Amino acid sequence: MAEPTDPRPDDVPPAIAEPVIAKKNAARLSLVWIVPILAVAIGAALLLNTLLQAGPHIVISFRTAEGLERGKTEVRYKEVAVGRVETVELSEDRARVLVGVRLDRSAAGLAVEDTQFWVVRPRIGTAGITGLGTLLSGSYIGIDAGKSTKSRRRFDGLEVPPLVLRGEPGRTYVLRANDLGSLEVGSPVYYRRTRVGRVAGYTLDPKSDELTVQVFIESPYEPLVTQKARFWNASGLDLTLNASGLTLNTQALTSVIAGGIAFERLPGNEAMPPAPGGTRFFLFNDRQSAMAPPDGPALPIRMVFDQSVRGLAVGAPIDFLGIEIGTVQAMQLHYDAQRKRYPMEVVANIYPLRLGNIRQAMLGAQPAAADADLQLLRMLVDNGLRAQLRTGNLITGTQYVALDFTPKAGPARLDTSGAVPRVPSVPGAFNELQPQLAEIVSKISKVPFDEIGRDLQQTLRQAQGSIRQLTPEAQKALAEVQRTLASVQESLQRLDRNVLDETAPMQRNVEQTMGELQRAAQALRQLGDYLQRHPESLLRGKRADPPLTPPGDKGR
Repeated sequence: MAEPTDPRPDDVPPAIAEPVIAKKNAARLSLVWIVPILAVAIGAALLLNTLLQAGPHIVISFRTAEGLERGKTEVRYKEVAVGRVETVELSEDRARVLVGVRLDRSAAGLAVEDTQFWVVRPRIGTAGITGLGTLLSGSYIGIDAGKSTKSRRRFDGLEVPPLVLRGEPGRTYVLRANDLGSLEVGSPVYYRRTRVGRVAGYTLDPKSDELTVQVFIESPYEPLVTQKARFWNASGLDLTLNASGLTLNTQALTSVIAGGIAFERLPGNEAMPPAPGGTRFFLFNDRQSAMAPPDGPALPIRMVFDQSVRGLAVGAPIDFLGIEIGTVQAMQLHYDAQRKRYPMEVVANIYPLRLGNIRQAMLGAQPAAADADLQLLRMLVDNGLRAQLRTGNLITGTQYVALDFTPKAGPARLDTSGAVPRVPSVPGAFNELQPQLAEIVSKISKVPFDEIGRDLQQTLRQAQGSIRQLTPEAQKALAEVQRTLASVQESLQRLDRNVLDETAPMQRNVEQTMGELQRAAQALRQLGDYLQRHPESLLRGKRADPPLTPPGDKGR
């Protein structure tokens, strides 16, 4: 039986075990995925940290987006970055710019109702130059933190920075004013020509017709403002030309350009405590009226003048022996039917308290009576007090009313029949001078100058005729007089040549004589000096001079 044949060729190796397929573990993570997973984890952590650190998102409305850039412009509070601008877009009506700002989580408390926002840019104004640092760093949004506890997400930004920030050391005061003058927000406030504050704002109430000015006095100058402080408008140049002459007053160059307010304390009140914030004061027009003593109640008076009041204006002073005790309030023209004249009635306010001790001395024990000032005025009129117009300045022609005692004034009394008492008046000195000048001119005009001129011409003609009719003897006498005068003139010329001329013999002789006298005086002076040194020579005579020794023999 034949053996089975092996179908495999001879070169085929013996049988090999079947391969085993190993399956990969699905739960095992490849090293390739570790890096992406770590990146995702870090990104998630950063995102979570950003979300945790991010504060509220607010929207601020501005009129323009000048200087604002998305993602670059910072929001700063006290120069510390607390947020950044995220979006800048127009409003629906395209009238405003809406700026989206993301605040930091630490600054979330700034988003309250009374917080104010503005764009800090370089600005030049009456308060000075601000925002110069933004020329390099760029504009940013400033914050004035509010004190409200109610949060808010939409704000209206300020176009200009607020002049007084919350928490700024200092105090704010209110001034009542009749006129703003050249004051503006930011105008300086001066004390003794030193800047101590600024104007924070002003308000005109149309209902009460009251103008108020808010001033901020910076720290540490608040104690300078006391209840007796006086404020006045120091704007520009205070140039006054009135009956007192020309007056020029100013505080500083800044107040000349931008206006300003000045204040002082009344003398004797330096130790008073500072006035609390919000105290109301009155803003006077000038320093003179501000620092004047208290006026007290005004006493209106009337004065009637029968002369021209040209040069007298409302506000002109009422002068009493050099003291200004009032001002003119009104002038009105009247008609006197009896005399057919047109007198001018002047109404003025006087302040009897300005008389000081005179008022107290004349009233005695009743200085506080209701009609005390009227009684005082009556006594002054009984003693000769009269109203008179006087010229205060000859250049401008301005006039003022003088209440003075006139010795030659006739008897008069204070007229109290009307609502306002009438003070008697007398003509001004200049008006009295005019009639006298007119009388002098009328007398001069009566002098017959024409007849005097004709008589003088006739006299000159007669004198000329008489000279022509002189006799020959008189003519000979005149010729002899002329020859005598010529001889005298020649003699004087000779005397001048012989005496005064430099080459005259007399002149030379006098010069020689003077020279001899000078030498004789010199010899006498030498003799006197010698006798003073050698008085014994008067008895013994002059000693002989020592022999002369050659120069070479001195050392031998």
